[in-house]
This record gives sequence, C-alpha cells and structure tokens, in this order.
Amino acid sequence: MATIIDMGGFGGYVWTSYSIAVLSLGWLTYASWQSEKTAAKLLANLEENQPDKNS
Repeated sequence: MATIIDMGGFGGYVWTSYSIAVLSLGWLTYASWQSEKTAAKLLANLEENQPDKNS
C-alpha cells in the first residue's frame, strides 16, 4: 500500500494533482448547478411578469 501512495517518490506531486483536479471538478459542478438555479429563477420571473400575447 505504501508503494502505491509513494508512487516511486512522486506521490506528493501525483496526489496533489489529483486533489486539485477533484476540487476543481467539484467547484465547477457546484458553480454550474448554482448558475442553473439562478437562470431558472430568472426565467420563471420573466415568464410570470410577461404580458399575455393572446389578449
């Protein structure tokens, strides 16, 4: 198990890179989800306040 973590002496670089990648993907997922929620609220607000075209 220690050889997997050490990765031939490059474990610090490898695991740091993996950590940064996972955190970045997590942040992008969260930011996209929040952006979608905001856009959905804005769209609902615009549709609610739009005058009826059929009148």
